[in-house]
Amino acid sequence: MIRKSDPRPLLLILACLATARLHAQPYPQNAYYRTVTETSREIPIGYASTASPQRKIVYSLGPINVRPARYNRLNYVDVRFQAGLTKRCAGTVRLSYYIVRATRPDSTDGLYVSRFTVIDLPERASPPDNRPLRPEEGIDHSISQSSAYAYPHNAPRVSNSYFNVVMFADSYDRSCIGQALRLKGDDAHEYHGELVVKNF
Repeated sequence: MIRKSDPRPLLLILACLATARLHAQPYPQNAYYRTVTETSREIPIGYASTASPQRKIVYSLGPINVRPARYNRLNYVDVRFQAGLTKRCAGTVRLSYYIVRATRPDSTDGLYVSRFTVIDLPERASPPDNRPLRPEEGIDHSISQSSAYAYPHNAPRVSNSYFNVVMFADSYDRSCIGQALRLKGDDAHEYHGELVVKNF
């Protein structure tokens, strides 16, 4: 007598695998995210002695699920941005910026994924008649920053996170305090701005 095998165990296994796949979070291989949309187009210039500068989020990407590392293999996250800024006041302005991984698109705090950078946007002499600089006389600056960090095996999963570029500016020069740095964005090709996040 030929005995037919019972297909029920196999069907049960297939159903369990299908259910697990439906509930699994998406962690695509070699994920690439990019935005050229500015969250803020102006960076207010405050007084340099102020303890709490007005931080602005310039670019934000998310929500992003960082893929967990497997089989003792490191998982890398590469983050970079570039932006064009125009300064229309004559004095020196100190610009600070960094990239943070946060839980909200409007958060300036979280895990720093890049170094905290401070640069001086140099002074420019006022016109001979001491009048304010005209808009077309502003100075254009291009800045960029890149960073990569390894996400180790067995580290907690990172879900629904946001990568935010944060900037703030201050000055001791009266001609600049109360003014703002302007993001050029896509106004000119050489000063176009973007934020890119790669997970590989």
